[in-house]
Amino acid sequence: MMKITRMMKRNNKGFTLVELMVVVVIIGVLVAIAIPIYNNTTANAQEKACFANQRTIEGAASMYVADNTGKTLDDVDAMNLLVGATKYIKVDPKCGGNSYTIADGVVTCGNATPHGHY
Repeated sequence: MMKITRMMKRNNKGFTLVELMVVVVIIGVLVAIAIPIYNNTTANAQEKACFANQRTIEGAASMYVADNTGKTLDDVDAMNLLVGATKYIKVDPKCGGNSYTIADGVVTCGNATPHGHY
């Protein structure tokens, strides 16, 4: 009886190396699944933010044309919207670190990986 009790006490010291390795492998598999999903979600969010910025800039360009008689959307550039007594856009939005351009009233992104217009 004493021998069985001593053997049971000896086996309760902690986790075995195999058990720890199984946990490490499981965590590795979960990370391998999570990283691509995170990257796709981040890229999707950046693309949607770019489209939202394009819509905002086009709205500001329309407000500029409405406020300035004789101007058309062809006359609008980014500096018209950012400088002057009444700013139509408070900060210069960026798309991946690049600026937006306005041509014929259409805002395009200067990003290295173009994603078009909304």
